[in-house]
Amino acid sequence: MEGNEPIDWSSWTRSLEQIGVVASQSSENSALMVLQEGKEGTVTNETLVLIDNRSGNKILAVCRGGFGYNDALRTSAYTPGIAYAKRGHGPSSSKEFFGFRLVVIGDVTEGVVKQNTMIIAPGSPVYRFNEKFNPMRFLYKSDFTIGYYANGHKSWTIPLMAEYLSHHIGVFGVTGSGKSFLCRYQLIPLLRGYGYDVLILDWKGSDYAPFYPENVISMGDVELDDSSVVSYLAETLNYFGGGDTGYRIVSYLEEVVSTTDWKGRNVHETKEKLLQNLLDVIRDDNLEQSGKLSRWGYIYRRKAERAFERLSPEDLKPLMGEMKPSEVIGLLREKGVLVIDLSYGLKEQKLSVFLSLTRYLKRLMEEKNELKIALLIDEAPQYCPWQPRGLEEKTTKSLIELAALGRSYKLSLTLVSQGIAGEIGINAAVRRNLNTLFIGRIHPLDAMEAEKYFASSFVTSDSLLRLPEGHFYIVGKANPSPIPLLMTFEIPESERVHGRGG
Repeated sequence: MEGNEPIDWSSWTRSLEQIGVVASQSSENSALMVLQEGKEGTVTNETLVLIDNRSGNKILAVCRGGFGYNDALRTSAYTPGIAYAKRGHGPSSSKEFFGFRLVVIGDVTEGVVKQNTMIIAPGSPVYRFNEKFNPMRFLYKSDFTIGYYANGHKSWTIPLMAEYLSHHIGVFGVTGSGKSFLCRYQLIPLLRGYGYDVLILDWKGSDYAPFYPENVISMGDVELDDSSVVSYLAETLNYFGGGDTGYRIVSYLEEVVSTTDWKGRNVHETKEKLLQNLLDVIRDDNLEQSGKLSRWGYIYRRKAERAFERLSPEDLKPLMGEMKPSEVIGLLREKGVLVIDLSYGLKEQKLSVFLSLTRYLKRLMEEKNELKIALLIDEAPQYCPWQPRGLEEKTTKSLIELAALGRSYKLSLTLVSQGIAGEIGINAAVRRNLNTLFIGRIHPLDAMEAEKYFASSFVTSDSLLRLPEGHFYIVGKANPSPIPLLMTFEIPESERVHGRGG
């Protein structure tokens, strides 16, 4: 059943199991199906079906939104059935039936999914696919697949339109939904198979680094560029108290970092050199004609000294890295997959490493280089929260710029987050650049936001709040189906037991 050769539909319908018929109130995009007696115990939500439309075509659809109806148990009026139930007796089932809403994927008469424009005729028979007849063959002919259809057979791998991987990916789900499993066992192999080298920023150092022991570098190994050094120091030193004087001292710090030899052999010597060079720049800019320091010069010097008194050796460790961003990318090319362990630093330190790397990637793209790099960012709200402040403003802006350039120069972003929007999610300007989403079990705070991605496909927040581990709806450009598909994949039992990832 491979390829899109002509289909002998008479043979198909004879071999498939009929499970119901289309009821009244059908349209070209959805219909109600009445199940045959006894099928309510075997047909479930997300079952893929074939509608043999009496209007003259074949339609691929999915069951969503089941219902059961018994006229004897209507609660809008007192009926004999209610009276029987009240006394603990079983009511009559003569007026009872079950069914599902069918959401149309497309017209598959010619063996490929096309938009269905025909009204689905009431009374049309509905068939369930079996393992022999793989409905995924209708969607898209691709060498790149992911997982398998969640309510089907393991052979029903879902084809992806891989050319859209560079249009950026979002992975959303609460802790325990299987986000890290999805990335490690599906997305990273997929991106590698498509020819991308994968650079992983592991915020906690526990979701990816332990699984690539030969492909890990520490955040302390990476040399920060001048802009990242200034941003990090300014944030760590609280902008020297802020205000006009504080920001004036930051401008002096920029001059120190860009024009002087400020790095020592260790953190103690680095601190001494940074402070001395800063005081020298302040003095040179604030000398009066008499050769004495001006009043403002004394203020700047005292503020700088007080700020540096609070600077600990631990604060300066991120400045001691010697591996340039170009060397990091060179190592990535050699390894294919490279994990940067960000676990030991403070947030400002981690964001500074990110800025240093992404500025280099941006420069490569501005020089018209095609990268074929996938940047996987764990704990994405740490980089681009809904209301960024301080360094977060710079990292958020950097992600927006990378997303815009990446589509043309083959830099694919994969952002992994527990939440979609609001306080638990990522910045809206960044989120708009994610064109393929994998949405697993959501947080209740995301209920209204998540439903926006499932308009007219009858996936409700109630369903999203109950998804099992490792189940994700695929939404967006790389999905060959016009409606979201539910996928899953195999998770090694050893990892389920130890609760790693998610």
